[in-house]
Amino acid sequence: MTTLISQLKRIAGVITLVLTLGLGVRWTLAQALTDTPTEARPPGPPIVSAPLTDTVAYTIFQPLLSGGAAVSTEIRALWVTRFDWTFFGRPVTTTDLDAIVNNAASAHFNMLLFQIRGTGDAFYSSTLEPWAARLTGQTTKTLGVDPGWDPLAYMITRAHQSNLQVHAYMNVYPTWLCGDTAGPTMTTPLHPFWQWTFQSNIFDWREWQNGNPPLPMNLVPASQGGRCSTDGYLWASPASPIVQSHILSVAVDLATRYDLDGLHLDLVRYSSSDYSSDPATMQAFTDALAISPTLVFTTWRPQFQRDQVSNLVARIYSATTAIKPNLLLSAAVWPNYSDGYNGFFQASKDWLAGGYMDANMPMLYTSDILNDLPRWITRTQGFIDDAHGRWIIPGISGAYTDTAPLFDRIAAARAMGAPGVVIFSYSSLNANQYWDDLAGGPFAVPATVPKPGWKP
Repeated sequence: MTTLISQLKRIAGVITLVLTLGLGVRWTLAQALTDTPTEARPPGPPIVSAPLTDTVAYTIFQPLLSGGAAVSTEIRALWVTRFDWTFFGRPVTTTDLDAIVNNAASAHFNMLLFQIRGTGDAFYSSTLEPWAARLTGQTTKTLGVDPGWDPLAYMITRAHQSNLQVHAYMNVYPTWLCGDTAGPTMTTPLHPFWQWTFQSNIFDWREWQNGNPPLPMNLVPASQGGRCSTDGYLWASPASPIVQSHILSVAVDLATRYDLDGLHLDLVRYSSSDYSSDPATMQAFTDALAISPTLVFTTWRPQFQRDQVSNLVARIYSATTAIKPNLLLSAAVWPNYSDGYNGFFQASKDWLAGGYMDANMPMLYTSDILNDLPRWITRTQGFIDDAHGRWIIPGISGAYTDTAPLFDRIAAARAMGAPGVVIFSYSSLNANQYWDDLAGGPFAVPATVPKPGWKP
């Protein structure tokens, strides 16, 4: 009886958490209370058997309790953007990274998605791209200035000491900032903006605005009558061979030289459906037209654009896993799949089906679902249903002014059988000081990252 009571106390925090969902809940505790060592079980069934207003039966699958010791296998990931750990006006220091590691470890996270590439710049020591200006306290003026240390190498060492995985998080296609003048041309190495400009016919590497005639993106913001993307970035075209080769080289370099647990891709898509009638795309259409003379450009182009993005993802997966078979490739993907597929040419479900992506992390914190838990669940389930045996790790906002919405989504993700969650972002959690709340609530039991069943 004493053993039973002690085990119940260990999982009391987890049970209390899920009850905050506001649903009628009954729990199956038999597996959680076993004294027999048990391997991590497959995810439980999705929430499909009853509407949210009815009583829903859940089965606890995390944590498992074995031999008096709590054992949990679950991804608890945290997006750490470049804006979370660098600062305008002062250089970043090792103390800044220490704080991130200490806070994440105290809340029992086990995976950091640590941004090391923003707009063709490197937040680590690279022979392919110049040092990021933000590392030394400026936006563009200090591009290429060596900060005197390697933040990525330091983060890997510190995080691994605290049982945190590090996944290098890279923006894929954004190449410069709208409204800024082009960066200096004397950096070593040269920024991709200039590398590609000198290698191509000046503007050929950029996305081009659709129209008659098509026109290349420029650095003038759309709000000022320019052709820069409304998201604030100058985008490279996924159809450009020199762009594809360069980004692949960046990914391979990271996988080769750093003790990374994974690579994480963001903005791995087109800027919008208003682009890109760029020269490479137009030439590809001309070639296709020679084979099929009845093709219509506007109906041909969307699938061509999706293929360019997917081809790069496949090349990155093939090249990096050949170097490091256990490296996990993940991507932050558009939260509404059909919008991402049609509006940004991101066929993220195809990546999983094709076996060249390990985990998709839908960014499920947009305004349309931010405060709507049933829609969040429906959207998440739609991704899980098409996981093709790979991982869907749903994204959750850390900016809620109360922990209940955050905890509700963690509990719902577990109930749907997701292998874990990813929270956006470090700064939001830190501003709300939710570290102790997580450690005392849904993350009360420390967890290890599960091993993908398809990896060696």
